[in-house]
Amino acid sequence: MQTHVPFTVYTPSTIRISMVFGQRRSMKGAFPLGAACVCAVLLVVLVNSAASNRAQGTYLASVAPRASMRPGYISSQSSACPPRNVRANAEMRRMGRKNFLLATGGVAASSLFQQQLLQSRGAERDVYTGTTPVDKLVPGQKSAQRTDLYIALKAKIGEYVKSPYTSVMQLVLLDALQRDKSSKTGGLDGSIQFELDDLKLPELKQTVKELNAAKDAVNKEWPSEDKLTFVDVLVFSGYLKTAQEFNRALVQRSTNGGGQTIASGFGNPFPVPPLGRADASTSEGKRIESTSVEDLANTLKSLGFASRDIAALSICFPGSENLESVEAALSEYDPKVAGAIKSAQQSRKTVTQNSYQVNVGEAFYKLVTFGQPAINPLAYYYPAPKFDISKVKL
Repeated sequence: MQTHVPFTVYTPSTIRISMVFGQRRSMKGAFPLGAACVCAVLLVVLVNSAASNRAQGTYLASVAPRASMRPGYISSQSSACPPRNVRANAEMRRMGRKNFLLATGGVAASSLFQQQLLQSRGAERDVYTGTTPVDKLVPGQKSAQRTDLYIALKAKIGEYVKSPYTSVMQLVLLDALQRDKSSKTGGLDGSIQFELDDLKLPELKQTVKELNAAKDAVNKEWPSEDKLTFVDVLVFSGYLKTAQEFNRALVQRSTNGGGQTIASGFGNPFPVPPLGRADASTSEGKRIESTSVEDLANTLKSLGFASRDIAALSICFPGSENLESVEAALSEYDPKVAGAIKSAQQSRKTVTQNSYQVNVGEAFYKLVTFGQPAINPLAYYYPAPKFDISKVKL
């Protein structure tokens, strides 16, 4: 049985080809080499036109003032065509013919090149020799694969994860706070899904179920040998749903239809968290004994989080569906945190919510990376066909 694995290939000539390994498929996208030929010709045309216009402008500037300054001079022609611009008009006609010939020739050469490039392929095996292993992928190939993975995750999370963003963020926080700095165990490893009964948070079980469904749906389609882990889907869901919620908050700032303009023009950055974490089969490391606001804030402090970070992560605390009550409890906990929360509340009243949203994005990124288990930078990539430029017949 033949295996069909989707690939996105970036060749040395930056030709992007969508194909299926072992099966012929229509190639989508453009051929930038041919497009480069057209662009080069158009650039020459533009340069020539600019030079011609500049020459004509210089000539007319030198002629028109002298003519118009003569006593009693009245032009009987348009100011754009004074009597003494015959040479300029002739030069323009000559340049126009030259530009037309250059453009026609460039387009014809580009079309011929693309036709020969397509004919040279025949079957994929004619221009591809073996595969490029994951550790040898070039940055363009990695970027394309990672982007495709983000798109797949976004689609499946939107389809399966219906819980509010606060529920997902609570799971992220509780999982991260199980990190034991001394033994370097625990942390973001997905083990929180096994501890909800002990923490008396059964309402989060539905969120765990939805996240596992999204994970299974992506893994059915994603071609890499290593499959997505629960903890990576959890972290990416927290990022995605919070960023979407922040975008909606900006859209709703206007009642006259300008909210989308505010969101697109003044949206705040929210760093995308890296992927490549491993799942734990059981709970390990330091276990959370209490989910009270004070105990969780103390744990964050012990892990190196500042007052501003703790205030920003208030949306991750259990009960954050009622954010004001969590912020009130944190304000009583520490005066410095209270000051940061007051600034966050003031920022949420502004049109762009700039400092609040930026602080949340930075604190969340720190939560899922700082002092947490190592991340495999090659996770979820897959081998790509190796393009052999010597087999392209021009």
